[in-house]
Amino acid sequence: MAAQQSVARVGPRPAGVRASWYLGSQRVLGRDWPIGWLFFLPTALLLFGLIGYPFLRALFLSFFNVVGVRPGPFVGFQNYANLLSDDLFRRSIWTTINFTFFSEIFKFALGLSVALLLHRLPRWSSVLGGLVLLPYIVPEIVRALAWRILLDPLFGGLNYILVNILHVMDKGQSYLADPHTALASVITVNIWSGIPFFVILFLAGLKAIDQELYDAAAVDGANAWRRFLHVTLPGLRYVIIVATLLSTIFTFNNFTLTYLLTGGGPGGATRVYAILAYEYAIQALRTSAGIAVAMIVAPFLFILILFLGRYMMRREDAFHTTASEGPVWRAFLALVWPVRMILRGIVALFWFINGIGEAVAGAIARSVSTQSTSTRRARRGQQRQRLGIVLLYAAMAVVLVWVLLPFYFIFVTAFKSTLQIQQVQSMFWPSPWSLEHFVYLFTQLKFATWYANTIVVAAVSTVVSMFAASLGAYALARLHWRGVGPLSTAVLVAYLMPPALMFIPLYAILNQLHLINSLPALMVTYPTVVLPFATWLMMGYYRSIPEELEDAALIDGCNRFQAYWKVVLPLVRPALLAVAMFSVTQAWNEFLYAKTFLNSTEVFTLPVGLGQLLVADVEPWGELMAAALLTALPVIVLYMIGQKFMIAGLTAGSVKG
Repeated sequence: MAAQQSVARVGPRPAGVRASWYLGSQRVLGRDWPIGWLFFLPTALLLFGLIGYPFLRALFLSFFNVVGVRPGPFVGFQNYANLLSDDLFRRSIWTTINFTFFSEIFKFALGLSVALLLHRLPRWSSVLGGLVLLPYIVPEIVRALAWRILLDPLFGGLNYILVNILHVMDKGQSYLADPHTALASVITVNIWSGIPFFVILFLAGLKAIDQELYDAAAVDGANAWRRFLHVTLPGLRYVIIVATLLSTIFTFNNFTLTYLLTGGGPGGATRVYAILAYEYAIQALRTSAGIAVAMIVAPFLFILILFLGRYMMRREDAFHTTASEGPVWRAFLALVWPVRMILRGIVALFWFINGIGEAVAGAIARSVSTQSTSTRRARRGQQRQRLGIVLLYAAMAVVLVWVLLPFYFIFVTAFKSTLQIQQVQSMFWPSPWSLEHFVYLFTQLKFATWYANTIVVAAVSTVVSMFAASLGAYALARLHWRGVGPLSTAVLVAYLMPPALMFIPLYAILNQLHLINSLPALMVTYPTVVLPFATWLMMGYYRSIPEELEDAALIDGCNRFQAYWKVVLPLVRPALLAVAMFSVTQAWNEFLYAKTFLNSTEVFTLPVGLGQLLVADVEPWGELMAAALLTALPVIVLYMIGQKFMIAGLTAGSVKG
């Protein structure tokens, strides 16, 4: 009898006990915690394995003297202390701050101006907006090549226009090779490539402002300037904050565009912190020093991410604190209190100056006003309206010239013969047209191999990103389980994690796995670049689907996975297409990881292959422009096919608060 009781104790638990345990776990962990973690598992493995763990490993290695991939003795904070006395580091931080500050000021101002232009155009706004977006769509290697040929001191179009057509200069300027103009030139290129990001977000925000607000303000006597200040800017507040913070983080971490334009030179004039980290860790094999360079700026980036995360998690007012605020946010507000006071002072000064300006302008207008009939006032109003439309299209034409001029020189240079380029013949049109550079690419270089490698990497990384993002976003947006909030924030942090911080530990990990100098190294790491953004994008789409559809499927006998597969997933096909397009363009565009992990021409992707051609003293402009044209063509075609999905992806979560 005792034996039977003993056997009974070690046998399977009764169904009632198992049900009671499961119900208890649901009360603690959430109703859907088992299926939630199951769905989120692929995303968790990728994010922790290739972002979380490398970050922790980088932090660990920064306290050792690491040369190459071999850890040395423990040195504590010595690597960080050395940077404080390192003149190269101090100069790189100052260069990065200048680069970021001036880039963001002009990107914001010009982006808002172009968005207002497009929003007020009566016709062709969608077509012109698509053209404005091109600098943001094409790969960074193409952007860099476009401006390098335009700014070239001997063969560049800008010097030709200024010297031979406008006659405002006696001789051409070496814009990228002169320490006095190099940083300004790189900032200009960054502004050119970053304006479309602001334009698309601001356009979406402008369309979300109710027209009745403008009508009510006009009835109250507000002129166009006052409507802009009191209707447009408040309506765009959320978009302005999110767009500016995102762009600031991306600009601060910029590596590829600056590296391809100047390599950090001349004389360190454009050496931003990301380039210094690369030079220390990869070129000089001072791995721990390179990690310390990236780590020392991490607190600043995390402050920006914390501030951005507050808005992306749909908080109403970032400057309003209540008793329910978390201790982290209250500590952050206390830390940045001086900055908040300075910003409030600047805003108060602006309103003071604006009040004086409006008063003066109103007095002048009243002093020059004359008596006129209503008919004459109406006629003048119609004339002003027609003149305003003409000025709108004229301003838009100037914007398009600035946006498209670098692409134009890529196109015409690709079809010129080598002799035409060297002798600067027929600057603005090939005469005669030639295909010699395209033939050279496929016969003398491994361009076809680079193209095939890029396609393979893009296809694999896209499939992995779509699979993990669709499951992980569903778990975060639709299922009820403990941990959704922190994990959603972790996804945002992973999205904004600087590549300059990640490529060094990733190199060490891939070297241990014997994946260096192979395409699988990119297939493994590229999804982590796209996955956080793809997950955030998919979460927005999932939230837009009524939960009643899933409830009906569950009542009809479907389990949770069947409801996801048969009901929800077909409804988010536009989001899947947007994720696929962003993943492909990211794989087509990525340079830092590919340059770090690959060192053989047989496994190069397009950005690295073209980047290698820029190393020579004499740049083969014909071959470079032909390669740039062929590299950009698939991305442009893809953008033309799915323009509305890419724009929806760019504006996801950035318009409504």
